[in-house]
Amino acid sequence: MRRNVPLLIVEDSDEDFEVTCWALRKVGVERPIIRCTSTEGALGYLLPPEKSPDPAPPLPCLVLLDLNLPTGDGRQLLEDLNRLPRRPPVPLVILSTSSNPRDVVACYRLGASGYLSKPLDLDDFVEKLRVFAAYWFMAVTLPEGEG
Repeated sequence: MRRNVPLLIVEDSDEDFEVTCWALRKVGVERPIIRCTSTEGALGYLLPPEKSPDPAPPLPCLVLLDLNLPTGDGRQLLEDLNRLPRRPPVPLVILSTSSNPRDVVACYRLGASGYLSKPLDLDDFVEKLRVFAAYWFMAVTLPEGEG
């Protein structure tokens, strides 16, 4: 496993992004973290222009995706990726304050690899990310990038 392959977080809130990064570090996730604040930014990162003179950024091993973004939302990004003839081979996990069963079902129907509801208590959030990190970074085999 190459620890230098980044994790992509799609989150518009500076505070939520910082807390998530802090919690991931606290539970031992040492991968580089890339941030996009919109669905457009995430699509641009995951699908860089083919004829760009710049090298493509490394494909992340995993995407943590907020549902509520200012332009488009997490569901829209999942829909956009599903329309592609060749979807990037990256698991997308929803990380949201919503625990609405309709949101959960909709995201899984759109191809989400997982759905994490953010608890309001910081200690509970850290514990949830500890269990998440143990599964995603120790138990499963993640794509290690094609970029």
